[in-house]
Amino acid sequence: MAKILVVEDDLQLRENISEQLQLSNHEVKTAPDGIRAFELLPTFLPNLILCDVMMPNMDGIAFIRAKNRHALYRSIPVIFITALVTEQDKLLGLEEGAVDYLFKPFLHKELLLKVNNITRRQTELVLHQLEQASAHQETEIQFVKRFSELLEQHARNPSLTADKLSLEMNMSLSAMQRNLKKYLRRNFSELLKGHRLRKAAAFLLETDYSLQQIADRCGFGSLSYFSFSFKEANGMSPLRFRQQHRPKTALPNK
Repeated sequence: MAKILVVEDDLQLRENISEQLQLSNHEVKTAPDGIRAFELLPTFLPNLILCDVMMPNMDGIAFIRAKNRHALYRSIPVIFITALVTEQDKLLGLEEGAVDYLFKPFLHKELLLKVNNITRRQTELVLHQLEQASAHQETEIQFVKRFSELLEQHARNPSLTADKLSLEMNMSLSAMQRNLKKYLRRNFSELLKGHRLRKAAAFLLETDYSLQQIADRCGFGSLSYFSFSFKEANGMSPLRFRQQHRPKTALPNK
């Protein structure tokens, strides 16, 4: 079912089109001219517009131009209904963004076929976009999960590099770095350092390990580098952090 706006000044034809569309389970609103049709757009927001070309107050060409000036309405497809059959008339409508024409008089079957073709293509496009989004999301989840697991596994190794981890990820270094920026908004060095610092903070609060032991267990390579990195990130030395933030009753070493 689609939401369809029928814009036609001929009352009998307007009601006839509306009835045929409703019998095909479409939701329909009608308007006698472009002005009234434009007033309906904010509250109805149709999937498709069937619009007469020759109408009083605001004709079909003026209406589609007004519609296309608004980003929210610009993508709504329009089928023009007209008795005009010259190539110049058809080209004018197509240039303004009409996707098809119904030439008066037309058969009900032709009306429904054209409407159903357009609404089906819209549905297929939406489904395709959803499938792409779902596949993209699954790819992101799998990448982040695998990267996090490997980082947890190897971060305590002070010689760990982006090259080594990309080999574990079975992807090129450049591809891994692109994905890290895309999904986690950080590069490898930032993520590795952040992981090590979080581990170090947990050890400071939850164990009685010495600073050297923590530096070794977190992969900093040296006590001086650990102390410098921790103070740079937290605004205080590891020892001061432990004194200020650890629980009064220390937990046993893990």
